[in-house]
Amino acid sequence: MNKLENVLFSELTKQAGFYIKDYYSDALKENKWIAIMENEDFIYAAVVCKNNESDFVYYEAMSFLGKLYSKKISLNIVICTTENDESLIHQPYNKLIYSEREKQVVYSDNSCKPLVSILNYSIEKEKSNNPKVKYKESLVTYILICINILIFIITAFLSKNIYNIDLYTLIALGAKVNGLIDNGQPWRLLTCAFLHGGLAHIAFNMYSLKIIGSEVEYVYGKVKYIGIYLISALGGSIFSYLFNADSISVGASGAIFGLLGAMLIFGIRHKNKIGKAYIMNLFKVLLINIFIGVTLSNIDNGAHIGGLVFGCISALVMRDKKIY
Repeated sequence: MNKLENVLFSELTKQAGFYIKDYYSDALKENKWIAIMENEDFIYAAVVCKNNESDFVYYEAMSFLGKLYSKKISLNIVICTTENDESLIHQPYNKLIYSEREKQVVYSDNSCKPLVSILNYSIEKEKSNNPKVKYKESLVTYILICINILIFIITAFLSKNIYNIDLYTLIALGAKVNGLIDNGQPWRLLTCAFLHGGLAHIAFNMYSLKIIGSEVEYVYGKVKYIGIYLISALGGSIFSYLFNADSISVGASGAIFGLLGAMLIFGIRHKNKIGKAYIMNLFKVLLINIFIGVTLSNIDNGAHIGGLVFGCISALVMRDKKIY
């Protein structure tokens, strides 16, 4: 069995009372496996194949099942494909099309709907038990965290203090200072987002980035995620420049607020599928963070609001992946 076949058939036998039979395929010159569920009136069966094998597999599997059972047979073909071949949708048999490139079901006939939920569950279960897959899915998030931590270590070494970084060190390495930006250093609008003022500052931001960043990376994809992050960071700095002109600003919180904004747009866009509770939780997180920013000193609320606004705009332009 291939990996997808093994994962799916394992859950079908455990959860839905299927059993497995095999037959020899003359067309493919190999053994093929069929998952079968039998009741009093009919046989419900599923077989997995590649897109260029579906015709052979269907007719051979139907012939095999017809010799074993006299009941009505519902044979469902799970087709694994790496190409966007719309002709598969029009094949005259029950089918579920799984994209190996997108790692998700992209089409399903009504007869195959029971298989979709089991297949999705099987895939998510496999991912949750595979630390390599987890790391790969959040690779950009881990890279961003490592970059921020590395820069923090450098600033801590230069300022000789890990708990509170020396202000002059932050300015030398790219903090947002309006006067310096006005004098020809606009790059500070971006570099300031990778600097942090102390151990507590970076610990809180990196913890937040790990949680929300992994979600954005999953639903928008790695390239769009990087775009949303950088645009949000820049947007936060622009708002800080405009509305907190006297402040010397550092930190990734503007970018993180942008990621929250992106997930808020995602939640609104898919509200009928993920539920209102998800959107309300995001609103609560935003309101709590805004409240903290208003009530505590030394918080750059301009950067937070700017990051949120630019994150929402970026998410509206950069559509999320079709995960539903």
